[in-house]
Amino acid sequence: MPEKPEMNNVKLQRNSARLLLWLSGAMALGLFIAMVWHSSPLSPGIPALQLTFDEASFKTILAQWGPEGVALFRRHFLIDFPVLASYGAFGYLLVRYSCLFKRVDTITRQISGWAMPGAAVLDAIENLLHLVLISEPATHAPALYLFAGVFATGKWLLIANFMAGTAYLLVAKWRHGCEK
Repeated sequence: MPEKPEMNNVKLQRNSARLLLWLSGAMALGLFIAMVWHSSPLSPGIPALQLTFDEASFKTILAQWGPEGVALFRRHFLIDFPVLASYGAFGYLLVRYSCLFKRVDTITRQISGWAMPGAAVLDAIENLLHLVLISEPATHAPALYLFAGVFATGKWLLIANFMAGTAYLLVAKWRHGCEK
């Protein structure tokens, strides 16, 4: 007996979502590796700049990088914006369409589903603030440095939380398997 058209549509939708999940994950990983390689000459690294909260600390790192380093940092945004879009999509799709989060209660699953897109939004805001802060040597309002640091910290906390939760669920999956 042939399957109903609705069942075929559901299977097609699930398969498309899984394909998008894998593509977004591969894209996030590939772009992240490219971004790390591209920015590897910067010392201290970009996370050190991201976790500054005042003008003096921010400008100290820029001075250590020099004009070439600041130009490299500016160019890294060409990779960073696609990275944040891909990891945001990957996190959402992982929660929504993989078996990892099936056993998690509804509220935790919903919050987890929006953790990586939320981190991506914070990352985009942080990037825009950093672009403003490096756009000219003028002194900017101290709040801009503080906001950039706070948004970066929020981004990293969401990413770390999501990764820790996903790692925990992976261990549970290997122990107990996924429900079909």
